[in-house]
Amino acid sequence: MSSNSQREHLPELDGFRAFSILLVLAAHMLPLGPKSWQLNLASGYMGMSLFFALSGFLITRFLWNDQNVGIFFLRRLSRIAPLVLLVSFIYCILLAGRPDSFLAANLYVINYVDAALIPEISPFWSLGVEMHFYVMIGLSVLVFGRRGFFLVPIVALIVLYLRVDTQAYGNIRTHLRIDEILSGSLLAMFWVNRERPGFAKVFAFLPKVFWPSLLLWLLACLPATYTFGLAYFRAYFAALLIGTVLAMSGRWQNRLLSTATLTYIATISFALYVWHSPFRHGWFDSGTIYERYLFKRPLAFLCIFAISHASTFYFEKPITDAVRKWTSKSRRTARQ
Repeated sequence: MSSNSQREHLPELDGFRAFSILLVLAAHMLPLGPKSWQLNLASGYMGMSLFFALSGFLITRFLWNDQNVGIFFLRRLSRIAPLVLLVSFIYCILLAGRPDSFLAANLYVINYVDAALIPEISPFWSLGVEMHFYVMIGLSVLVFGRRGFFLVPIVALIVLYLRVDTQAYGNIRTHLRIDEILSGSLLAMFWVNRERPGFAKVFAFLPKVFWPSLLLWLLACLPATYTFGLAYFRAYFAALLIGTVLAMSGRWQNRLLSTATLTYIATISFALYVWHSPFRHGWFDSGTIYERYLFKRPLAFLCIFAISHASTFYFEKPITDAVRKWTSKSRRTARQ
């Protein structure tokens, strides 16, 4: 068996996750070129396409190896729900006085309730897409076992049709955005079967298309290319890019994406995503351009990283560790 096949933890994915959150932060908080180029929008698409593809890959890989859907749901909820509950309570209830936004966020339907999507929690739309995927794939595996994954390409084709039919280049509705998660799920299905003869040949060829896949992904994220239809395939270019790196070993891409700095950013990435939005509004967005970008934005980044560090290690991690320990104990007890 190859060394690649023995890897349980894939450090390159941490690097991709770190780049995904940095791209989102840049899209939301930095001036990226002339406005007419729409590079902020492109950066957001880049970050979210990587983020969603990674999520689809990791969730599918987990459920492929372990079809215990109950444990899957408990661990996913413990990872997401406590922080969403805390942050939405602070921003929606205490600061904004918006119980409707709080309810929509914690029911994970805010990407379908436009009136509830206030600036303080605007990034939460993606959590709705995530949670809808968890429910879909979890129920599929619960009913059909591994055969449930064969619904993924079918749903992906349906979503592609809907996007083309409605010209949805970028949308927050689950049925028009979940293809970015499904692309990662398809990659995971390929990954777990990569040692089969037909798959192995494709897998060995993937590193050769790193640069073309990177270029296509970049172009698919640029609004200027929408008329060429590349945006409809942005999800699959992102998954292909990740796949080309996973098929490599010992190259500069592997080393870059496995650095300690990127690993740390990946570790606090969920907190960065959930906490950051208010730091780009109000006082942090007032004053002259020099005041905003030479003083207030650096201060905002400092605050975001400090809060996210504390949130990750002193709030989220104790909860996820406790749930993981409890579910592991329950699994051992059930086997006895």
